[in-house]
Amino acid sequence: MRAKVLLQVACLVSVLVSSLAARRFLEDKEPINNHDREHFVISPDVGVGEEPSHAEQECLRFLIGNMPATDHMALRYTFLHKQVHLALKARADNSWASAVPWDIFLNNVLPYANLDEPREDWRTSFYEKFAPLVSGTISTLDAAVALNYQIWSLGGWNITFKAGQTPDIMSPSQVISHGYASCTGLAIFFVDACRAVGIPARVAGIAEWVGTGGNHNWVEVWHDGVWSFTDPIGFPNRPWNRTWFFPDPVSGAKLHSYRHGVYAASFKPTGRVFPLAWHDEYESAVPAYEVTKYYLDAAAAAAAADPTTVAAAAAMETLGAVAAAMGRGEGWDVAEHGRVQE
Repeated sequence: MRAKVLLQVACLVSVLVSSLAARRFLEDKEPINNHDREHFVISPDVGVGEEPSHAEQECLRFLIGNMPATDHMALRYTFLHKQVHLALKARADNSWASAVPWDIFLNNVLPYANLDEPREDWRTSFYEKFAPLVSGTISTLDAAVALNYQIWSLGGWNITFKAGQTPDIMSPSQVISHGYASCTGLAIFFVDACRAVGIPARVAGIAEWVGTGGNHNWVEVWHDGVWSFTDPIGFPNRPWNRTWFFPDPVSGAKLHSYRHGVYAASFKPTGRVFPLAWHDEYESAVPAYEVTKYYLDAAAAAAAADPTTVAAAAAMETLGAVAAAMGRGEGWDVAEHGRVQE
């Protein structure tokens, strides 16, 4: 009997010791969800000399205040600190990055994720590899063109398109390890590359083309109050707003349709969500702007200028009509400041 009691006591002590050890580990690695989000303290060694400390605090508050609930439980403060530090560093590197409005920077440069891809620190390696590629560029669009032409074969990579890979291959590390991805993985990769060097970028797409079916995701890049679009994997000096899907089949998109509309992903909540074509019924919790009208207006302008796709797109690029059509209304963040580009 005594031996049995001693054994029970020993087991209890072992459990208590293990519990205390686990608790200490969790305290060291405490999830963001368990912090007082309104009164957190920022580590003094996380900062950029060119930026005031309140910028770091505002960045952290933006991320923590808008991140998905699952990220609150999974991500750590150290991860967010690193994202803030490198995003502000990239912002200070080039004059065009420093000129990006603060609200555009917060929602389209700072975020560490686009859709529901696995969370990882792509920013550290991407900044190191890609920052030299945009040195000497004169605008966000110029820098993005330079990236789109060079990043896919950089350092021995040979990243190519392969259909049907979502959701298995979505994050940058998955794309690099496999050497390919479908449109979603490539779009995320390119957006992350842009954000790593201070370029505002976001994923846009449609869950299902009208008539033909199938989904497609692509990339939008912000410049001087306007979002312009392109596909990943570019060629030298690839023009903006000229892709295989413009003006058709995007001209067939349906306004206010979750299945057949065009959406652009957002980190902060918008009251709408980005339809995820790889989930049943396109279920999603990813915030988004509906941008269907801008694509319909741009496609209509292109068709009115010339019935042929290539000539129409070229004409619209020259006239700036595509960019202007893309720039108005909900989803154009700069509209909050009352700016309209004609």
